[in-house]
Amino acid sequence: MKEIKLFKMKNVIQEYAWGSPDAIPGLLGIDNPEKKPKAELWMGAHGKAPSRIEQGNKEIPLDQYIRENKVAVLGGKLAEKYGNLPFLFKVLAAGSPLSIQVHPNKKQAEKGFARENSLGIAIDAFNRNYKDDNHKPEIICALTEFWAMRGFRPFQDIADRFEALDIPSFRRETAAFRSNLTSEGLETFFNALMSLEGEKKDRFIRELTGAAAGIQGDEYQWVLRLYEKYSDDAAIAAPLYLNLLKLEPGQALYLSAGELHAYLDGLGMELMASSDNVLRGGLTPKYIDREELGNIVNFNGSEPEILQARATDPLTEIYRTPSKEFELARLSLRRGGASYDTASIGSVQILFLTEGSADFTSADGEILHAEKGESLFIPAGAPSWMVEGDALIFRASVPEDGAL
Repeated sequence: MKEIKLFKMKNVIQEYAWGSPDAIPGLLGIDNPEKKPKAELWMGAHGKAPSRIEQGNKEIPLDQYIRENKVAVLGGKLAEKYGNLPFLFKVLAAGSPLSIQVHPNKKQAEKGFARENSLGIAIDAFNRNYKDDNHKPEIICALTEFWAMRGFRPFQDIADRFEALDIPSFRRETAAFRSNLTSEGLETFFNALMSLEGEKKDRFIRELTGAAAGIQGDEYQWVLRLYEKYSDDAAIAAPLYLNLLKLEPGQALYLSAGELHAYLDGLGMELMASSDNVLRGGLTPKYIDREELGNIVNFNGSEPEILQARATDPLTEIYRTPSKEFELARLSLRRGGASYDTASIGSVQILFLTEGSADFTSADGEILHAEKGESLFIPAGAPSWMVEGDALIFRASVPEDGAL
């Protein structure tokens, strides 16, 4: 067995077209002279891009380290239930809007993964929906002002906005929805919009953008901003049928299975179950499976809850969600104040410093210094390290009932 201690992590930065060239480099204190779109910093053991840790005189992938030390790293119950780190921790930097998307629940993922395997669809195929058999609940916590869309607006709200725009080519569909303000009515309305093609789609977009330009309101301005990037996609109307939200730093959103959503702009901490299952519903050149999308999406209209962290002690604030795989917390350290004991929660954890610096001191006096932008991996079986400093730290861990 390898030594069980805490480790500084070396993480992969994913470069996707929607990423910001400045946000993640600024947070990490690194240069990006070519101004590449740095979209996500991945912290975890996902096989697609595992973090690396130093073991002895060499670096090893975190997923390998966990495989070789499952019980010591995860704890006995988590090792038995999951066999690997059950969450993936990210810094997400949206320089432009991400695709509208939805994630399946566990049963849907298992069924869809098995079906596509039986059909012989390659994992990396353009038309592959299910990359694994897991669900993907997630939470996003804003580090800066953060714009997002999440879940359908209340039915009345959607009908009011489309009637205010009075789009001639979509009047019949709008009137039909007005006469049936139900989940079934919304599904019919949404499918009509998703099915627009050719001249009818072009006319809808012209009429939509022309009308939106004459109305005040964030949702109408976002229609126009989306048009600048996706001028031939009817899903630029999404801010009118999805809840448009502006999160302030420290506010968070939880996304469960079936909730249509898109991140639009800003920097945030994202924590999710370790899965890569995504079905897309617009604002993307990638594959859109309309039939399967309709099977997964929740067509209930409601106003979403914005999460605030709840204090559990002078240092710690937790974002409560129903997830069994992960729990996001925020630790506020002040010089001369209380210390954080890494062994206090009994869970495998990843810590990421978004502000300041901190010293990690072991029982035998070893000191590990960490600065803003650095992350640390702490196995469940690691001995206690006391953390002091002046820092804001986000913690990813597994909740107490996660192994049940």
